[in-house]
Amino acid sequence: MDGADDTSDALARTLEAVTPAELLAAASTSRPRVPVDADGPARVTDSLLGFELDHFTVERRLGQGGMGTVYLARDRSLDRRVAVKMLREDLNERSGHEERFLREARAQARLTHPNVVQIYYIGHRPLRSDGGGGSLYFAMELVEGGSLDESIERGEKLAPEDARKAMIEVARGLRAAHKAGIIHRDVKPSNLLRDANGFIKIADFGLAKPLENEGNVAITQAGTMIGSPSYMAPEQARGETLDARCDMYALGACFYHLVTGHPVFEGQTALAVIAKHLTQPVIPVRTRAPEVPRKLAAILERLLEKDREKRPVDYDTLIDELEAAAPQTIEYAGFWARGAAVTIDLMLAAGLVALLDWPGMIVHLVHVTLGHAYFGQTIAKYFLRIRVVRLDGSRLGLLRSAARMVASMWLGFAFAGWTALYSGYGEVLEAVELVRPEHVADAQQLLVASVISNTMLTLLFAAGLGLAAFHKQKRALHDLLVGSIVTYTVGTSAAAPRSPRLKPR
Repeated sequence: MDGADDTSDALARTLEAVTPAELLAAASTSRPRVPVDADGPARVTDSLLGFELDHFTVERRLGQGGMGTVYLARDRSLDRRVAVKMLREDLNERSGHEERFLREARAQARLTHPNVVQIYYIGHRPLRSDGGGGSLYFAMELVEGGSLDESIERGEKLAPEDARKAMIEVARGLRAAHKAGIIHRDVKPSNLLRDANGFIKIADFGLAKPLENEGNVAITQAGTMIGSPSYMAPEQARGETLDARCDMYALGACFYHLVTGHPVFEGQTALAVIAKHLTQPVIPVRTRAPEVPRKLAAILERLLEKDREKRPVDYDTLIDELEAAAPQTIEYAGFWARGAAVTIDLMLAAGLVALLDWPGMIVHLVHVTLGHAYFGQTIAKYFLRIRVVRLDGSRLGLLRSAARMVASMWLGFAFAGWTALYSGYGEVLEAVELVRPEHVADAQQLLVASVISNTMLTLLFAAGLGLAAFHKQKRALHDLLVGSIVTYTVGTSAAAPRSPRLKPR
């Protein structure tokens, strides 16, 4: 890696020292490798298929942008495929474009980071037999997965979790640029490339500026828009001195567009869009895409604050926030956690009965049934952070919750039914009343007698609950009967191993 860094640094120093005129002059003294006509300019074609540019052989055209055309080429010296970006011929004579093209190469050559497209070489394509005229070009890392802009063109939205992970990768690349003293100034989906493994790399530093040289920047230069209106920070549109937070705004605007399917603002003209960035509030993310988690939506909206002081203070802070917004992982609650919840619920039930007599038991049963049906929790489960849900993660619903309550408390219902059958309901009410403080000793005697006389039922009850200690999904017998599961909901970091997950609710 040290050798690669040294090579990159050497290339960056070389590019810093050379001027467009010097590069053209040097190229004019060398033998052109591009086929040319003896009497004048080379053939003008839409493709340079088969042309040789120094030690690169052009294979096919990949695409075209505002500054140049990108080709797939073979690097014959190292036998690898690269991307070659060539400055448009009609821009060669326009003031500032060659310098901007060189600035892009210089900025990317200064960065050696996995989330930034790497520059390998810069050269000149001559158009005359004497080596004169022509265009600057540079060779760079080939990223074959396409740009994020292609999702927008297909009318697709990026899944929120895919967007969160991609934002972290882009933020890491921009953090490296900022540490190198560079701001990009043109972060947009078409400049965010995805490799074959889905890894994001930032391209096109044509508008990049060294921070130490950053002054007021006009919206246009020689009739060309500096920046992309759909993703431009308000301070950039106003021509103010910029810092890394203008790229943060553009990052937020990019992923707002990618997850909602709509740009932050739309208008008939570029200036109309810019005016909205300056003055209009942002439509909340979840208004357009309710499926986006609240934490991620809040981060996107914070990045799009018009006052840059309200955006994250630096990329470290932003990355920490994005990692903390990871989706929740579902883990199965074990026997001891469930046993603790049952114990607490029974203590609460005893308290209600002690205060209200037998109506207290009714209150307890209603609390358990409704709590599980609509919230997945009783008071005890809430404090222990466990939840009862269906196997697909959805709510139990009232009927399933009632069935689960009966299944889980079947021993108590069996005792009550047995007592009512042979001794009448009066005996049941008297047994409930024994829970009152003045009858605790009698209640203990009744409980011991009941357990001893119903040993088989007691063992079956213990086995039903104890199944949770051994079952792969920690399910007790009543969970198996009604199709429920008890879970912990915990946060994860991007590096944490994945635990068993349920489908999102």
